[in-house]
Amino acid sequence: MAKYDIYELPLDQNRKFVTGKWKKFTESVLNGTDTFIFDCCFIQNPVTMGMIKYDSNKEDVISYVLELATIAARLNPLLIYVEQNDPEHSFRKAVGERPKEWSEGFIDYYTNQGYGKNEGCKGLEGTLQVLHARRELENEIFNRLKIAKKKVDNSSNHMNDYKKVLAGILSEYFR
Repeated sequence: MAKYDIYELPLDQNRKFVTGKWKKFTESVLNGTDTFIFDCCFIQNPVTMGMIKYDSNKEDVISYVLELATIAARLNPLLIYVEQNDPEHSFRKAVGERPKEWSEGFIDYYTNQGYGKNEGCKGLEGTLQVLHARRELENEIFNRLKIAKKKVDNSSNHMNDYKKVLAGILSEYFR
C-alpha cells in the first residue's frame, strides 16, 4: 500500500494531486448548503510534505497553501488554526503520555529526512527545533492568507472552555 500513499509522492506530484482534489471538491459543493470540517489538510499536510519531508523552498511551501486558499475561497471558508502557548511543553507531554513507538516514529520522521536531516537535527531536542521552525513557517502562512481565519489557543487543556471558544467563533461566523 505504501507505494500508493499520497505522502510518498514527490512534492510536485503531491501538490498536483491535492490541488486537483480540492478543485473537484469545491466545484461539487459550491452551490450546496452543507458545512464541511477538515482537519490538517489545509496547512498541516502541505507543510509536512514541503518542509518536513522534502525541505523545499519556503516560498514553494507557502505558495502551495495559498493555492489551496485560492481554490477554496469561492466556498467562503473559515480557517480555525489551533495553537499552543508552549509547543515544547505540549510535545514533551505527548511523548510522556503516548507509546514509545509513537514518539520514536515521530522523531524519526522529523529528523531523518527533509528539513530535520538538512539542519542536522537529532533526537527529541532536534525534533523540537524542527517543530519551532515549522511553527514559524505556519505563522507566516497564516498571516499571508486572505480568507476568514481565527487562531485558537488550546494550551489550557480545559475542553469545556475550548468548546465555548470554538462555539463563539462559529456562531459569529455563521450569523
